[in-house]
Amino acid sequence: MGTPVDIRRFVWADVAQFTAMFNEVNQLSGTERENDIEFMRQYLSQPSYGAEQNAFVAESGDRLTGFTVVFPELRIGRSVASGGVLVPDRNRGIGRMLLRRSVEHSRSLGAGILHVQTSSDDAIAQRLLQSEGFHKVRTYWSMRCEADSFEAPPMTSGYSIMPFVLDRDEESLTRLQNAAFADSWGFCPNTTEETRARVRLKWSFPDGILIVHDGERPAAYNWTLRARKDGASVGWIAMIGVHPDHRGQGLGEAVIGAGMALLKNKGVRRIELEVDSANAAARRLYVKLGFQKIGEATWFERNLAKE
Repeated sequence: MGTPVDIRRFVWADVAQFTAMFNEVNQLSGTERENDIEFMRQYLSQPSYGAEQNAFVAESGDRLTGFTVVFPELRIGRSVASGGVLVPDRNRGIGRMLLRRSVEHSRSLGAGILHVQTSSDDAIAQRLLQSEGFHKVRTYWSMRCEADSFEAPPMTSGYSIMPFVLDRDEESLTRLQNAAFADSWGFCPNTTEETRARVRLKWSFPDGILIVHDGERPAAYNWTLRARKDGASVGWIAMIGVHPDHRGQGLGEAVIGAGMALLKNKGVRRIELEVDSANAAARRLYVKLGFQKIGEATWFERNLAKE
């Protein structure tokens, strides 16, 4: 019989072991995306995350074997859980225990919906979710472009583009993002405090957030990220949005291209993004700009309000 497993709340003394476990579970160890302890502290310290209240670890003896983090998004009535179990500790029921803790905790927060994303190739995780009352609601595509083959399209006439400025643009970026994604599935409106923390994450860099202006009014933006390790680097288009008042002007293609050019100029050779497969227009645009589909992720939902 193996060492008993205890599910308990995360404490900050766990952060080093948690970081290593997070990297291994998500197959990030040794890659450009590998997280260090500094980034994990930043990530878990973001406003509304409340790591010591909303993160849980599975402990077996003196080892952490798995984790789940529940992200409250109560402004839209839901929570989002993510996590996993180390490979040697799978098939012990730990994943099910962590998932049930996520459900229990989401209920205690007052969330009516719990969403979990998993790779479309992970049949074991999908069977677990379905056996616990979850059903598929959305599919997202992962896409990649080799930066060397990319040429940026011109900016739309009459608009200008400028980099984000720390301690000046947090509020205007928050308003722009909330307007751009107001009708998007799964989007929870941000607060200025949340934006202030996210622009300071280690993978973010102020001049990597590009804002398109119509005179003095923000019209669109592209929030890029970059990770580097041992001379290699990867970039992401994390968020790209156009204000509803400025759609139909070609700003989406122009601001995506500007962000890709910026990453290319900073030595990034591989640019990635994620897109809702239901957004056919966005998919076509990314293909036009040279992106190719490299994978899928499936969102699962459990309606706690009806239980």
